[in-house]
Amino acid sequence: MALQNHGARAAKRIPLLLWSLWIVFLVELLSRGQWWGTLKWTFEALPEVALNALVVLGFLFLLTAITGRVHLSFWLVATFCLAFGLISGIKLDILGVPFLPWDLLLTSETKDMAQYLSGLLNFTVVSGIITFIVISILLLYKLPRILFSFRWKHRVAMGIASLLMLTMIYTDGSMSLKRLAHVQNIGWDQTLNVQTNGFLLSTIMNLKFLFLNQPEGYNEDNVRAAISSTPPAVPAEGDVKPNIIVVLSESFWDATQVKNITFSKDPLLFYHEMIKKYTSGTMLSPQYGGGTANVEFEVLTGNSMRFLPQGSVPYNQYINKGVDSLASIMERQGYTSTSINPFHSWFYNSKKVYENFGFSKYISQEFMKPDYEGPYIADREVANQIINTTGLTDGPDFVFANTMENHYHYYPGKFKENTIEVTGVEGEAKGLLETYAQGLLGVDDMLKRLVTHYETTKEPTIILFFGDHLPSLGDNYQAYKDIGYLKENDPDFLNKMYRVPTLVWNNYLPEHKDEINMSPSFIGPYLLKLAQRPGSYYTDYLYQLSQQMPILPPENYYEEMKIDKQALKTYEQLQYDIMFGSQFGYGDMKDSIKDKNYVLGLGRMEIQDVKLKGAEELLITGADLPVNCIVQVNGQPVEVDWNSPREMTAHIKPESSKKQPMKIEVIVKDSKDKIIARSNEYKYSGAMAGDM
Repeated sequence: MALQNHGARAAKRIPLLLWSLWIVFLVELLSRGQWWGTLKWTFEALPEVALNALVVLGFLFLLTAITGRVHLSFWLVATFCLAFGLISGIKLDILGVPFLPWDLLLTSETKDMAQYLSGLLNFTVVSGIITFIVISILLLYKLPRILFSFRWKHRVAMGIASLLMLTMIYTDGSMSLKRLAHVQNIGWDQTLNVQTNGFLLSTIMNLKFLFLNQPEGYNEDNVRAAISSTPPAVPAEGDVKPNIIVVLSESFWDATQVKNITFSKDPLLFYHEMIKKYTSGTMLSPQYGGGTANVEFEVLTGNSMRFLPQGSVPYNQYINKGVDSLASIMERQGYTSTSINPFHSWFYNSKKVYENFGFSKYISQEFMKPDYEGPYIADREVANQIINTTGLTDGPDFVFANTMENHYHYYPGKFKENTIEVTGVEGEAKGLLETYAQGLLGVDDMLKRLVTHYETTKEPTIILFFGDHLPSLGDNYQAYKDIGYLKENDPDFLNKMYRVPTLVWNNYLPEHKDEINMSPSFIGPYLLKLAQRPGSYYTDYLYQLSQQMPILPPENYYEEMKIDKQALKTYEQLQYDIMFGSQFGYGDMKDSIKDKNYVLGLGRMEIQDVKLKGAEELLITGADLPVNCIVQVNGQPVEVDWNSPREMTAHIKPESSKKQPMKIEVIVKDSKDKIIARSNEYKYSGAMAGDM
């Protein structure tokens, strides 16, 4: 009888799980904004759905333990979850990224979203809320109720169960439910993270990145004391303002250094010639196989990933205000600062981050010629963008460029043909290395294009060319093991798997050759010193620190590498001040870091003149019109022949020219069909070329 009663009680608790699944479904509907997509995810992502339901169930247990009232707990949990699911859906629709935990700490996007709140009452939202209320009433009040007396013992048990359940979802340890379900936090793309793992689960996984403890000793007096005690790295400015070009070459690593394999030809022939004559060496990257944004974060800002949670991505989580960088430092000295990245403008939140770093403009994939090598834009196109950028300005340029051609994956078939044979290894590793070597040809060609161009130009130029991380070649470093480069429990694992090649070339300084051996966060101060350009209190401090401690490894290597943790306290305090604190060190400078004229694209698109050629063609002339732009006539897209950034021909239907005035606009859309740039609206009456 006791066993039957226990079974009956357990059965009557099953509705709690059904309620949890119901809340998850409605949260996803509001977050995704479509019925079909929500249904598809619900039936195809069962482990993720189950974990999201356990999140809701955990909170239901917790609130029931606190209130003793299960129905009240349902409505409280449902209201809270659905509200944030709806906010996420709005934010995703407006800004292209979902709601994230750190948005609770921000106010910068509130004004951007407010104007769209009138669009809340769309079909999906209204139908979803009505459906939720109706079915929830059926689930709670029309079906058999949960007849369970919540005495204090039961409430304590539910509270313990809820905390245990939520902890097992939140944690990454051996008892992690995420690990058991093979679910990972896709931190590099939070939109994909929410679409794959569900809104509630991804939010729980992101909570660990929300807060950082204030370092011991952080206060205004200590920050100002550190600044006042740091001498300038460049006592006097040089007479020359050189172009400073920084190229982060995706997954660039010198595979020819491995002794046990041979290449039928040198894939890095030009690079090897350059390192014999010019400054070169390695940097100790904070990443392996991915996480490019974290490396460029260190290079551009001087901040270190060593003081941030493992697995965090500052671009997505922390860069929500002006942060002084090489771009803003150079802007204050009359430079034009440009970021160039041959990938989506929304990836890693780049378009917002580069604005916060003080760049003048950001040229992303959407504004480049579709010159592909494999699945990604070729390195040669990035080289062309760099050359064009510096050629268009009268003064000096600071350019930060990424590449994508040699990005993961490396399976045979990525490129049209692998022209380099690798011997000394067989099987999967051979195919991976031959594909990777083919990508290195693009790396070497890009470097040669840049050096060849700036050798002949009259503009003094410095080029920093480096890799962000080693390529991911097989699971668990398998290809590296197959070629004998990496041993089991290799004592030199850190140096082998995290050292990336670095070259510094210039066309105007007396010939000299330094040996680079530093962390990426120190390379900016090194460049400023080389160019004899003043930096900031922060770069001065970092330059001084790098002379004593050029490498900042993971903390578990401190003892082995004789790193004095106490000596890093000031670094940690200054970084905290910049990223999370009151920015005491910036003073009045904090309001002038961002460029008020920041633009996404080649420049600010402008239609300057329109001429009607016959009845079916419009000759459009203007400025900074990219090859991938869309011309809209009276709100409708038309076919375009692009000639140059200053001229293109739009093909219209004869009836369009009869509708006067024609409203002509140029727009650029990203891969999510969001308009990311638009020109002025030009009204053409047809009476006379140039009439408005």
